[in-house]
Amino acid sequence: MLFRHLPDMLTVPQAAKELRIGKNQAYELIRQGKLMAISVGRKLIVPKTALIEFCKLDTNYLLLSPNPPKYSRLSGK
Repeated sequence: MLFRHLPDMLTVPQAAKELRIGKNQAYELIRQGKLMAISVGRKLIVPKTALIEFCKLDTNYLLLSPNPPKYSRLSGK
């Protein structure tokens, strides 16, 4: 199981560390609605299930990649 070693709820910095992104990028993903978080008072908590769902989406690879792959059209020659 993915992220088996993690607690059921993580802080945003903990979630960012697991995703290997910066804390600010994690907050931005939450703001954009791409990573689910729960507001508890003034804190945001990321459920482990939200990390798993985020990682299952292929489109999120491009969000986290510092240099997304560039595709070029190949000629038939």
